[in-house]
Amino acid sequence: MEEKKDEEDSTLNEGEAAVAIAHAKRLVESGVQAANIGIIAPYAAQVVLLKMLRSKEAKLKDMEISTVDGFQGREKEAIIISMVRSNSKKEVGFLSDRRRMNVAVTRARRQCCIICDTETVTGWR
Repeated sequence: MEEKKDEEDSTLNEGEAAVAIAHAKRLVESGVQAANIGIIAPYAAQVVLLKMLRSKEAKLKDMEISTVDGFQGREKEAIIISMVRSNSKKEVGFLSDRRRMNVAVTRARRQCCIICDTETVTGWR
């Protein structure tokens, strides 16, 4: 699931977006209300892609999708984080900001699902 750039040079990852939406659908099917689920992505292009995919799923219409900064100070029962970055150079971009990543992973009350390329993400210090 390789990352790519949009026309504004923001990063997106179609494979991760599909996995995030599929996981959200499974949560709803297991009884979690869509309004209690949030998807966080560090890149605006990924947020746009996720919102486009959400629009095709009526049961997800109340699910919130935003950037890390958009979720600051708020929580959801379940948070899905799409880390986006996946490249052979192990470049992590915004993910290197530990404070922002702390905000992302602490938004969940009951479940935090992180979708990432472990090869890229674990290579960073």
